[in-house]
Amino acid sequence: MSIKSTVTLSSNGKYWQAFYYDSTSKRRAKSLGPKKKLSKRQAKVICDRLAAQFCLNPAIADSRGSPTLEKFLKRYINNRTDIRPSTKELYELTKKYLLKFFSSDIRIGRITRVMAADWRAAMANGKLVLNVKGRRIAEPSVCIHVRNAKTIFNYAVREDLIMFNPFDRLKGAAREPDKDWKHVTSEELDKLLDACPNQGWRLLIALCRLAGLRRGEALDLTWSDVDWQNHRLRIIARKTGRQRVVPIQSRLYEMLLAAFEQAKEGEHRVCPISRHCLWRNLQTIRTRAGLPRWKDAFKVMRKKLRNRLGSEIPAVRGISMDWPRYPGFGSPLLAGSRRALR
Repeated sequence: MSIKSTVTLSSNGKYWQAFYYDSTSKRRAKSLGPKKKLSKRQAKVICDRLAAQFCLNPAIADSRGSPTLEKFLKRYINNRTDIRPSTKELYELTKKYLLKFFSSDIRIGRITRVMAADWRAAMANGKLVLNVKGRRIAEPSVCIHVRNAKTIFNYAVREDLIMFNPFDRLKGAAREPDKDWKHVTSEELDKLLDACPNQGWRLLIALCRLAGLRRGEALDLTWSDVDWQNHRLRIIARKTGRQRVVPIQSRLYEMLLAAFEQAKEGEHRVCPISRHCLWRNLQTIRTRAGLPRWKDAFKVMRKKLRNRLGSEIPAVRGISMDWPRYPGFGSPLLAGSRRALR
């Protein structure tokens, strides 16, 4: 079928109309304009241009049947009951950037790859900002929103709402920055631990530095995740749900044992501290310890230790164990402790 024959010209008396078929073979009509202002030749030219657009972007033919951007984004986010609240907040932020650039009533089938590329460029160039201070979005944050947009519109493709994903060819991975990662020495660790206000903060810093845990992993760690007998920690990733096993150094083991004996009745978390203002509170501890400031403090404390553990103890990676969900299992030291039975 030729391009010209995909769109036919007709008239309802006063207006020129273009007729075509969408991907479901449903006949659709598009008004081109009044016959008083538009000649038949001009109307045929518009039909030919419309047919060429359908060949280059078949989704345009179905765009009138696709939902509006605002309605689709709201439905998608509400239906994502399988993600964490923090992830949903990121999707909400991506939604705001999409609605700020595109009109809220645009149909998602009308969004082209060129328009998607312009959206990304607007964020990267600082022309699309949501905060009051008008700060430019960092490249890693731009990539996060691009990946979210890809995921959202992949869902639209799977639901047959659009023919293709206009965001699928955008760059969504930021280049890893070259950083001279600081090494937190044992002496600096001692100063940090001495400056901590409570046992929870001491364990948080020790778990990051001596066990290589992420901040969230340390805060989620419970006493039932400690294998006292084999000197190991079971870590469950919040995002993927996958498990890994981390060895416990002798110094960390002593700290955990002392904290377990001093834990309050019914307290299951190893680090019972608030998640709010962690960065600010860590800077206060660092200042109190008399140490210079460094970037990515929590990541720094686990960076080199993770690399060392991966090279010295490769068998630790990928281990998955099904441990009983109660504190103090398999521990001869805690067999007679009243807290081992909690």
